[in-house]
Amino acid sequence: MAERKGGLRLDPAVTAFQQKAAINTAALTSKQRRDRKRVRVMYDLAPEVKGAIEKIAEEQKTSASQAAALLLAWAAVRYFGGNGAAKELRDAFCEGREPSRTPRFEFNVEPSETFLDVLRERQH
Repeated sequence: MAERKGGLRLDPAVTAFQQKAAINTAALTSKQRRDRKRVRVMYDLAPEVKGAIEKIAEEQKTSASQAAALLLAWAAVRYFGGNGAAKELRDAFCEGREPSRTPRFEFNVEPSETFLDVLRERQH
């Protein structure tokens, strides 16, 4: 069946041609160029963490994805910073650490219940 675009039906051959057509990289917007450099990933999050990210995004009037990216970048800078925040982050990794049952990595780490309790309190 032909694809609908607005009030028109596109011929399947036209749709196939459009999908194979070369993209004019010179005509890309700066946002499209930035998006092409990004990498999409999926992370398993505790519901409290997901809720906190959504609340922060709502307060900052941005998307949850952008809020999470900024928070992760900020935490990574702190982790590698070598100051008191770096020690605190490294300690957090040790607090929720337990041996992994998979050969892919040595430890499983989870946010501490203290962290999750704080996030639960802040969401209400």
